[in-house]
Amino acid sequence: MATPRIRHARGDRHMFSSADDNAMMKHILATHAPDGTYLDVIPLLQIIEDIMNRANPDPSHQGNQAELDAIVEGVIYNDVNEMLEVIALAINKVSCEISCKCVGGQDAHSTTTGIFTMLSNYGWDAKAVITLAAFAVNYGEFWLVAQLYTRNPLAK
Repeated sequence: MATPRIRHARGDRHMFSSADDNAMMKHILATHAPDGTYLDVIPLLQIIEDIMNRANPDPSHQGNQAELDAIVEGVIYNDVNEMLEVIALAINKVSCEISCKCVGGQDAHSTTTGIFTMLSNYGWDAKAVITLAAFAVNYGEFWLVAQLYTRNPLAK
């Protein structure tokens, strides 16, 4: 006998039952069809880390802008440009999926399934890093606008 799908309302959000979680997991696994293409995720993780550090600098860190720029240049010279050209479209699509569905009020499950469907041909590590990169792009853009808001009329 199948477990019924039960949603428990908690404010405006829904808590899903384990049956929903199992169905979600089956759907995600069904979309997983990697094509065997290798993606070196380490340079992309370094770029993500740089975006997060620049967007939210640690006041206890005594490094300066030149130090941050040296880190970025080290990453860029590792043939990252070619890799970014290959996955830039995927990062952009996931970034749009995240921002558009959040603004549109879509639930997290539909956003998640949409992202996994888009990234079906990537391995698990690449899926995670591309999604994290998409979040970092949105986060970095937000903080850039927030920092420029008081000084630049275009940011308003």
